[in-house]
Amino acid sequence: MWYRSRGVCFLIITLLSISLLTAGASGQQKRFSGVTLTVITQNPPYIAKAVQMFAPEWEKRTGGKINLVTAPFGELYSKLMSSFTLGTAAYDLSLFASAWMGDFAGNKYLLDLTDRIKADKDLKWEDILPTYQQTVTWGGRLYALPIDGDVHTVYYRRDALENPKYKAQFKAKYGYDLRPPQTWKEYRDIAEFFNGWDWVGDGKKHYGVLEAFKRGGQAFWFFMSHAAAYVSVPGQKGNMFFDPDTMKPQINNPGFVKALEDWVALVKFGPPGMINFDSGDVRSQFAAGTAALALDWGDTGIVGDTDPKSVVKGKIGTIVLPGSLEVYNYKTGKWTKLTKPNVAPYLAFGGWVCGVMATTKHPDAAYDFCRTIAEPKNSYIAVTTAETGLNPFRASHFADLSGWKKFGFVEPDLSSYLGAIKASLSHPNAQLDLKLPGQARYLDALETQLARAAAGEISPKAALDAAAAEWEKITNELGRDKMRRLYREWLGLPAK
Repeated sequence: MWYRSRGVCFLIITLLSISLLTAGASGQQKRFSGVTLTVITQNPPYIAKAVQMFAPEWEKRTGGKINLVTAPFGELYSKLMSSFTLGTAAYDLSLFASAWMGDFAGNKYLLDLTDRIKADKDLKWEDILPTYQQTVTWGGRLYALPIDGDVHTVYYRRDALENPKYKAQFKAKYGYDLRPPQTWKEYRDIAEFFNGWDWVGDGKKHYGVLEAFKRGGQAFWFFMSHAAAYVSVPGQKGNMFFDPDTMKPQINNPGFVKALEDWVALVKFGPPGMINFDSGDVRSQFAAGTAALALDWGDTGIVGDTDPKSVVKGKIGTIVLPGSLEVYNYKTGKWTKLTKPNVAPYLAFGGWVCGVMATTKHPDAAYDFCRTIAEPKNSYIAVTTAETGLNPFRASHFADLSGWKKFGFVEPDLSSYLGAIKASLSHPNAQLDLKLPGQARYLDALETQLARAAAGEISPKAALDAAAAEWEKITNELGRDKMRRLYREWLGLPAK
């Protein structure tokens, strides 16, 4: 009797202990009970889908709630800036374009996350490619978490470029071997060669190249991807946009003029109406088998291999952006001829990031939701899921092929795709996208003139001179000394 009573007492004590431990653990898991975070990003499915995917798990784990607010991409920047400048504190965090870091971090509208990131061992910051660590860095501090990797690459039809008959015909016409283009001249020749005839063998006319030329349809980034190799002297900073000493625009120097001459010439090697294409048209048209070449972000590879309607699955090769055998040095004002192509992968757009507003009342909860999207496991799920709009940005995303194969990729397309993206992101001459206050204004001013040049209304030189004049006005309005300080800060150059 005494023994049984002692056993019962022991059992009761044990159960109480377990209950208390469980309650304690549950309390830790529910540390954000009563907290509602308002998240703003672009309309679904792209980008917003990541919030929708991971919000339920986060809510269950933490006890917090996610209130998702969305806007069309064209309105997202203005909505965020209105909230910042009016001080409304309408949002706790945002998934936004890293290109806006200049406006947001440069003006201290975002919470400095440096200490949180450094203390967050499970985030595995070292797994994030250094290129994308840079996209969230401002003045040596970290103001967001990368959740996406954006870089332009070139896609080509292997069945076209590897066809022995076409290889012989190409060499007879151009005097060199047909291969995936290593220079922009080769890219142009291939586009011309495959343009306007039935090289597929299906009785239809097919074309040479697909790119986005539409104003407001990402034309700025497509042009800059062509220009990077002509103007990016390896190891030299300030090649792409402004002279960091004076803030004089570089976009009308001879390197950029050469690139624009190349770019507008491609219009006649694409399908009718390509001058009005945006990046979405590039993806759908390439998957439909329209052209031999395409330039785009990682999405063209995804659509080409995973869309059930694609006719090019298993036929897609991907390469780093072509280079140039000459590069213009803005410091010397001279061209340098080279024995091998100068390659400068362009991080067009620069990827989406997750940042916490400086005005949030819940900084810990907001950071925790951002890192939920950015951490290794969830980010891998996001980049291998349809319609998230997110591309690989961690080294581990390239190491595990299982998710990509479940996504629908097949070999050799997959190895070519991931290999080209990884090589671009790790390239020592990779060029970051512009990140300065007023970035949207600079972009629009240039796209206006690019559209005129592509339509043949104005020469490439005149178009870029006009754009440079507008850039000068914008810089003067925003304050030249301030802009020079911020530009140098972004480039990692000493104050001047």
